[in-house]
Amino acid sequence: MRMHKIHWYLGIAGVFLLVAVMRPLPAHAEGISLTTSPVVLNLALQPGTTETRTLQLMNNGSRPLKINMSLNVFSAKGQNGDAVITEPSPEDPSIKWVSFSPNTFIAKPGVWSPVKMTLSLPQDAKLGYYYAVLFKPDIADQSAANTTVIRGTNAVLVLVDTHSANEQRTLDIQDFSVSQGLYEYLPATFKVTIHNRGNIYTAPAGNVYISQNSDMSNSIAALDINPGEGNVLPQSSRTFTVDWADGFPMFEDKKVNGQVVQDANGNPVKQLSWSFAKFSKFRFGEYYAKITVVYNDGKRVVPLTRVVSFWVIPWKFMLVTGILLIVLVVGLISIGRFAIRLPRRSRLYRR
Repeated sequence: MRMHKIHWYLGIAGVFLLVAVMRPLPAHAEGISLTTSPVVLNLALQPGTTETRTLQLMNNGSRPLKINMSLNVFSAKGQNGDAVITEPSPEDPSIKWVSFSPNTFIAKPGVWSPVKMTLSLPQDAKLGYYYAVLFKPDIADQSAANTTVIRGTNAVLVLVDTHSANEQRTLDIQDFSVSQGLYEYLPATFKVTIHNRGNIYTAPAGNVYISQNSDMSNSIAALDINPGEGNVLPQSSRTFTVDWADGFPMFEDKKVNGQVVQDANGNPVKQLSWSFAKFSKFRFGEYYAKITVVYNDGKRVVPLTRVVSFWVIPWKFMLVTGILLIVLVVGLISIGRFAIRLPRRSRLYRR
């Protein structure tokens, strides 16, 4: 593999740029199963200083495995928080600032193997740096002549902020929308796309507020848009998805033996849940959703807002309820008329 630049696309669902919550990152490749921790590491480091952090790898297989440490860089891929891992240019000096101890080790089955990563920034370090630390199993497959295939690689994404005076933090709400203008039942799904016009990664915060009043008074829900404190890389956009799932009745994932049932396309199958404990949360009418995004530009907290509206009309439920009410009223009227006529017939019989 003697090329200047090789693009490594993360084929592992769950490797997100901007997730600050630790999650296991498995890599399965014909008997190889590895877990790395953390998934993403955010570092704030002043130029001219050094910091050491411990990364860990778990060998989930049954045999010892030789692991080689490698350092690449990454950038944003699309708007879903995915990463593109790239081999750095030979002229990139930032690669020389990172070292590992050990560089190579034997990962024993069922045991966490620690690796010390040391980052030493020079005085002239500027803005942000985006590293991808690779744990590469040393397993060669000579399946074809003159061909070597390395199977399975795990990555820890490391974001470094030098707090340079030249940093510019500027976010915009590129789009805020609701997936449907009319819902029969909840959940309602909102998507907000945040664009970073600055030159350093930034983590937006904020909420989507739900109200039936256009002035947003008397909010009935406040939904966190970025609970994982995910970052948006400079000169890129990221879309965050928020669900309002608090109503009666409501669509939920269908589960069998605790497992979510999926359709032929791998999407969760939905079923209508009638939890009468939530009967007071029957949703009907027009609703307004206001998003408030806040971030710190280095001088002050900057708020950004947008508003969308949508309807919730459970028409099938209302139609059935209406028919039952009509039947009930007609029945009561018929009973009433019969009760009125009954005394008259009794008097006729006495005559």
